[in-house]
Amino acid sequence: MDVASTAERKVCFLYGLLMISLLLCVNRADAEPGDPTGNVNLSPFEKWRSAYECMQNVSHSCSDKYTLNDSGWLNVTDGDAGDFCTGGCFEHTKAVLTCIQLVKDDYKFVNRATVQDVTNFIANGCASGFNGIIVPSKAGGSKITFFVSVLPTLLLMSLFTA
Repeated sequence: MDVASTAERKVCFLYGLLMISLLLCVNRADAEPGDPTGNVNLSPFEKWRSAYECMQNVSHSCSDKYTLNDSGWLNVTDGDAGDFCTGGCFEHTKAVLTCIQLVKDDYKFVNRATVQDVTNFIANGCASGFNGIIVPSKAGGSKITFFVSVLPTLLLMSLFTA
């Protein structure tokens, strides 16, 4: 009788594991692949993933040189201000930043700049010239920020999207 109950427990355990795996696989069934803001962001991982998807939105009117990435650095110099500000890159970058703000409001780039820091940088740069330095705002002492490494996050994202 001990052998039968042990076998039944193993079968129940495997069945439960299978059900959990199936639930995790269909987790993104309601997400729209083209619009990260349409995703249901219930978990922190989904928020990171949606923010990454926002940054994958590229514009044909904007050079790769000015594309916003996870580092938070926009390669815009004072000489490039005309191309960036009037060539469509300014609007595209603002749209990407708005998307990131909507899906993960506490997002921080690798250089510790927030979405608001980068938004202020491009607005001030187009108004009075770019100096190439994004100054991250200082967070309050009571706020605890958890940093998630980009590489493990991307690895996990590739595992769940396959």
